[in-house]
Amino acid sequence: MFSNGHCLFILISMILITAGLGICCRLKPSVDRLLRIAFVMTLALEIFKMLDVMEIVPVVEPFVENGVFTYRETGGYTAFLQAEHFPYELCSLQIVFMFLAVTVRSDVWKQRIYATIYGTALIGGTIAVFLSAIAPDYDTTAAFLSSPRAWEFFIYHSLIIIVALYIGLSPECRLRFADCRWMIVTLTALDLASFYINSLCSIPVYYGGRLVGVEYAVNYFSSYNDPLGIPMPEKWQHLAYLGVRVAVGIVLIPLVYSPFILRERRRTGNE
Repeated sequence: MFSNGHCLFILISMILITAGLGICCRLKPSVDRLLRIAFVMTLALEIFKMLDVMEIVPVVEPFVENGVFTYRETGGYTAFLQAEHFPYELCSLQIVFMFLAVTVRSDVWKQRIYATIYGTALIGGTIAVFLSAIAPDYDTTAAFLSSPRAWEFFIYHSLIIIVALYIGLSPECRLRFADCRWMIVTLTALDLASFYINSLCSIPVYYGGRLVGVEYAVNYFSSYNDPLGIPMPEKWQHLAYLGVRVAVGIVLIPLVYSPFILRERRRTGNE
């Protein structure tokens, strides 16, 4: 993390965000139109990611050879996506939020979805750019720059940040500080669900009927392990980490909605 390649992509992301937001502010599309365009683009990027990370693996079956349990190939092959590539991360779920925003007819619920996209995409996208989960996969800057996955990752997150900022700036949405409660409700529900989904998608290992570890683990929402990779072998360490996550949320969520306090005061003063 924060290798030369990663820092370069952070810079590229900042340029994309600045240029993209500038174009939006100049052309002034409606929020609904922007979301329709962004939905198509993010869906296309997600499909590109899926095709890029998809692996063709042999189909195997278990058998015992000379008293040793092992696996042998059956001669068949199948396409396979590892669980960490499933679109359950907060940033991937923006595709769902955008779809709901352009299809829901209720103005009240549309406003709530706008508020959710603004907060979750802005915070989630920014964290993803600066604490990129894929950054450790590349040893050199050349490998980083030549990776289609890296370009998809940073373009995708730059795009959802542009959408979030435009929603926040648009008078059409009229976001208020109080709207942050919808982000809190959504984020809490998804975060709690991630604990169950992480366990369902991980592969436990039992010995003598007792859980001794996991052979494969996923970490949606970073709810199991911190994004910095700090080892946490004790349960109290994980609980402390969860406390830190809650504290960070208590600080960040009001912070990203705080500009609307000034807007509300100006609006009230003009009235």
